[in-house]
Amino acid sequence: MAIATGGVVPDGSDAVVPIEDVVERGEAVEVPTVAGGANVRPRGGDLAAGDVVVATGTVLHAAQLGALAAAGLDTVACASRPRAAVLSTGTELRRPGEELAPGQIYESNSVMLAAALASAGAEVIAPESAPDDEAAHRAALERVLEADVVVTSGGVSVGPHDLVRRIEAELGVEEVFWKVAVKPGKPLSFAVRGATLVFGLPGNPVSSLVCFELFVRPAMLALQGASEPGPAFAAGQLATTVRRNAHRDELLRARSRLDDGRVVLEPLRGQESHMIARAASADALVLAPRGEGELAAGASVRYLPLR
Repeated sequence: MAIATGGVVPDGSDAVVPIEDVVERGEAVEVPTVAGGANVRPRGGDLAAGDVVVATGTVLHAAQLGALAAAGLDTVACASRPRAAVLSTGTELRRPGEELAPGQIYESNSVMLAAALASAGAEVIAPESAPDDEAAHRAALERVLEADVVVTSGGVSVGPHDLVRRIEAELGVEEVFWKVAVKPGKPLSFAVRGATLVFGLPGNPVSSLVCFELFVRPAMLALQGASEPGPAFAAGQLATTVRRNAHRDELLRARSRLDDGRVVLEPLRGQESHMIARAASADALVLAPRGEGELAAGASVRYLPLR
């Protein structure tokens, strides 16, 4: 009996022969010998009754959505997307496109952090900025603290214009920690107010980028129920020798390439924390653990892919 691909196997049949293996001779056909069950997809062959289709904590990409639909599910319970606010601080900052006066720079962190937050699944509120003024800081922080996650850049170190942490404390924000043994990104702060997470990132753009990948992105994924929020380091091999930092773990911006099945990582020239234009050509952050001496070319290292 002829049967279309995907059709129900007729009663009394237990195998299917592909039509390209059949020779038709008028009213007769010649078929090769096949074993029982050949080319038949049994009911429950993919999953059996009671099996989990998609586990809790799984990010829903195309394959997961296809599996859920194949199981007949038209709705599933998902974590909500966190509302995230970005606040950049500094009187010297100007919006891209504006004319710069002496001592001013273009503000790039809010654009970068908003894009990074969106890539981590957040619903991003329009970024704000505040000059180095207590009243302006307080007003801006009061607004952004209504979000689920607040990410500030600048103003978290110990200079006279570093106002963020003090004013946050006045607004009821409880600091969990300040400073990490990481380069770049030492003055990072993390605090909470109720259910709101508050990250204070350094003002140097590369520091902000590194701190986001190490601390903010995993928190965003965890808020959305990810079972393994990261950061997800992978294994690679150094292309060149690098000097270690005795006191801080260092994240080196690097380019990756495949060489005989291995990921080889070439640190970029120019590792200063303000060099965001050079960092833009990197696709990996190489972890150089703190210690004395050097990591030799060919050494095994861990790296964080940049999305």
